[in-house]
Parts: sequence; C-alpha cells; structure tokens
Amino acid sequence: MGYLSFDPWLQVSGGTFTETSPEEMKQVLNEADIAWHAWRTVPLNKRLGNLLTLGAYLTSNRDELAAVMASEMGKPVRQGLAEIDKCVLLCGYYAEHAEQMLEPEKMDSSARESRIYYEPQGIILGVMPWNFPFWQVFRFIVPTLAGGNGALLKHASNVPQCALAIEKAVVASGFPPGLFRSLFPSHKQVNELIASPLVRGVSLTGSSEAGAEIASVAGRNLKKVVMELGGSDPFIVFPDADIERAVDAAVFSRFQNCGQSCIAAKRFIVHEEIYALFKGLFLSKVAALRVGDPLDITTDVGPMASVYAADDLERQINDTIALGAVLLCGGRNRSAGPAVFNPAVVENILITSPLACEEVFGPVAALFSFRTYEEAVEMANGTPFGLGAAVWTADESTATKVAREIDAGTVAVNGFVKSEPGLPFGGVKESGFGRELSAQGLHEFLNIKTVSTF
Repeated sequence: MGYLSFDPWLQVSGGTFTETSPEEMKQVLNEADIAWHAWRTVPLNKRLGNLLTLGAYLTSNRDELAAVMASEMGKPVRQGLAEIDKCVLLCGYYAEHAEQMLEPEKMDSSARESRIYYEPQGIILGVMPWNFPFWQVFRFIVPTLAGGNGALLKHASNVPQCALAIEKAVVASGFPPGLFRSLFPSHKQVNELIASPLVRGVSLTGSSEAGAEIASVAGRNLKKVVMELGGSDPFIVFPDADIERAVDAAVFSRFQNCGQSCIAAKRFIVHEEIYALFKGLFLSKVAALRVGDPLDITTDVGPMASVYAADDLERQINDTIALGAVLLCGGRNRSAGPAVFNPAVVENILITSPLACEEVFGPVAALFSFRTYEEAVEMANGTPFGLGAAVWTADESTATKVAREIDAGTVAVNGFVKSEPGLPFGGVKESGFGRELSAQGLHEFLNIKTVSTF
C-alpha cells in the first residue's frame, strides 16, 4: 500500500507514492553509510555552514512549503509560514552554538588527563508525525547532521509531499548525496531498518502506542531511541493570575494547528473563584476563531487532518457527554466538510471520561475547576502522560512549587508550553524519554567517548 497525499479540506487526492522497494532500501542504506563516513570528516565549520544554507533555502521557499502543509494535512497557511520560520531559527541556532556544544571537555579524574569527546555514530532513523510535518523533522535532522551523523526519514504516510520537499531542501543546500533521504517504507521495512547494523539509533515522535511498538523492536536490536510521544497537558489557573493573558494563551495553545499538537494545553484546571470569569472570556475568544480554508491567510482553524481523526474526536466528545458532561460550543461541522470541526468547549467532565483520561488530538477544550492547591496538582498529574504543563499565578513561590511537583518534561509559568531550539524538550511517563533540542538533544545520538591518559 502506497503513501497517499490527500487534501482534508477539498477532499481530493494529491497523488499516491509507491512504497520503497527492498532493492532501493538496501541501496539507500549503503549510500547513507558511505555518505556519513565521509561527512564525519568534513570540518565542523563546513557542516554548520550547510545549516545556514538550508535555513536560507527555507526562507526563499516558505510560501510554497506552507502551501504543501495546508494541502496535505490542513494546517492554516499562516501557521505553516510560522512553522517554516521556526525551522530557519533552528538551523541558525545550531550553526551558531554547535561548535561549543561539541567542544571536548576536560574532566578531573585519577588519570593525568581525561577528556570527553562527542563523536558521530552513523545513520539515525527518524519516524515522524504529520501534525508539524516540517518542524518535527527538522528538530530531528538538524542536530543529527550537525553532529556528523547521517539521517533517514520515515515520515507519516499522509504527508509524502512534505517528506520529499524536505529531502529536496537538504540536497539543494549542499549536503552530500545520500546523507539524508526520505523513504516510504512498509511497516515491515521500518522494523528491518531498525534491525540493520548500519542504523545506530531511532528518533520517534508519535503516539504512545507507536512508541511502545518501535521501542520493542529497538530494544530487541539494542538500538538507542529518543521518543516524544502523546500528551494531555494541564493548564492551571490560580485566582491571582492575569486572567486576560491566561485566556489568550489558553485559546492559542489549545486551538493552533486545529488542536492537533502533543504539547497543546488540553485540560484547563481553573480555580473555582474565577472559573465563571475564565469560562466567559474563553468562550467569547473561541467563538471569534475563524474556521475555514487553510490556504486563506485569515483562517485560524483549518480542517482536521483526516475524516478518521474527526470521527475519533467526535467519539471522545460523545462518550464524555454520555457520562454527564456539557458541550458549551462547537463540534463536528459536516456541512463545511467531513473533516471540519468547529472549536469546542466542554465542562462538567468526569475524571474517568475520555476527555479527561485519553489524549485528545483535536479542537476541543476540557474545563475543570479546583478548590485547593493540592487538588490542582493531583488533577494535573492524574493521567499517564507527562509532556508539558502550564501554571498561571502572580505568586512566584506558588509557581515554583507547582512547577516542581508536576510530573512533566516542561512547565511554563504564565505562558504556554512550546519547544524552542535552546531548551531541551521531551516528556516522562507515557510521553516518552530522551531529549531533543539544545545541547542535550545534540548529544543524544553521539558517542560520548571518554579518553584518559595516565
């Protein structure tokens, strides 16, 4: 079965792309192995210069690339442009800072001299999702290539044109032929790639279910893995918070990319003293969001990525309402298209219902209230996930205490969770392990070698 490009707004096919044959897969692996062995000897300043060229290419082609995202997975073009700009920022960040991050470190030891070196290991396989089809791939390939490794991409099956556009950008930026390739492997071929002795590690961004499966294969083959998986991020608002700012951040965090984001705020846990005020402001701002054609620059919320995704979200909402919850606004909008969902807000939610327990990957916000500090923290930690969280309060000591008690990889105080180049990013529990970005992300797939001279 091939990879299908399908426009979720227009509901038309953009073409089918044939799966990579076993013969081509073998050739790609061999070429990548040759390419990275040569690449690791290229002076670091040359490698980093290629990153700057890559960033310039993205800038020159940002309109075209944003349009590809809009047509393949429904991202509003304004948000697609911002995604490309973020990739450019990432290229520039590592071009500026990677040399310092890769500098050998002198360490105290029993030897006359001990140093730690950061050395490339080989080919790293990236298994990436469709929701941020450029940013999440670049988050993987930029530090991988900067560190001297090679990279292969298995992108989501519904964004093949994005995958090919990324390969075209890398090749056009002067990286050696074969060092990076976008592949269209079958499920079986993904397992074979992980098992190959030429592949040294796997980076996955995806669902917890996909993570468990990939981790199982990688574990059997003793391969290093980094996994950024699902999330059900809490957004806690205390009575002394700046409510207007908190609501603005809540609306943006929940509904950007049609709510299809692992790190989106998903459970809004608001103190009972300000619950009514927060809800009123939140509903008014949600109602102002413009739903429509993702190629329209004024659109805030496009279609969901597929009819299947919309069906699953509708099931989560209906099952939650059946348990006593109340739909305050929004819901499936079939008249606009089978994948269209108007931004929804739900309250009176049982903590055992789907909107409270499952990852919710679409434009619906779940409202909860709390009375005590302890209750807020308990609710925040009351899911299997631990990717991110937001805390809103004017009290710095409260903010610090809550941030330390929440079991998550990232906590934003008086802001919303986002990934950015200079900060390590990743989760705990069922949200994954390992880190991307910053120095920690660069080092994940390098051999941290100790050399001691006695």
